[in-house]
Amino acid sequence: MQLRFVVAVSSLAIALPLASVSAQTTTPPAQTAPEPAKWSFSLGVDPTAFHLNTPEPGIEARMVANLTRTWQSGTSRWARHISLMVGGDAPHDVQPGLPSLFGLPQCVCSMHISRRYAGLTAGASYDLFRVSRFTPYLTGGAGLYYSEFGRSTDGLLTSGELAVYGTDFSSNNFSLGVNAGLGLKVRLGSHELFIEQMLHDFNVRPHYGSGAIAPLNIGIRF
Repeated sequence: MQLRFVVAVSSLAIALPLASVSAQTTTPPAQTAPEPAKWSFSLGVDPTAFHLNTPEPGIEARMVANLTRTWQSGTSRWARHISLMVGGDAPHDVQPGLPSLFGLPQCVCSMHISRRYAGLTAGASYDLFRVSRFTPYLTGGAGLYYSEFGRSTDGLLTSGELAVYGTDFSSNNFSLGVNAGLGLKVRLGSHELFIEQMLHDFNVRPHYGSGAIAPLNIGIRF
């Protein structure tokens, strides 16, 4: 499972600079000066999936990291970007024992759950207005996402419990997805600090159906 994740992330990482070169080579011949390109790096936590006090061992936390290449001329409110996102949920354990009203056995065991994902997306952003050094903006895009889910069961299981809770399980898949968000950037010399609330809609949990993640990102553009 880990090897597949490394291969998927490596493939996306290789595609990112190639896509950057492609975007630069599509500059219209009539444009005398290319748009200045900048890199940005940010880290994010999904506030809808962040809990330090959980009934099971571990914490609930969904974290992402983003590397983005942006093109924007000084006279335009529009910007184009290509972004690589990687992230995952903090590994945690759950107790699979269920109330007897469901008629399911309650085993003395725990399930170790892990989720990871990555995405290569392209899109655009629009500066709403400028007030001194502060600029709020809207952003959105679409791209290819990779998601991976893993579950392992620890403990002694009877044959009946094994039939209900199963053995180790893992799944992964690629899917198309979209994203959108609202952010605020602050210019500091030649750099920019920014904070943005994003929503990525793609197949986060392939065995449960489609889902979404909503990281709050804080980063720097240089």
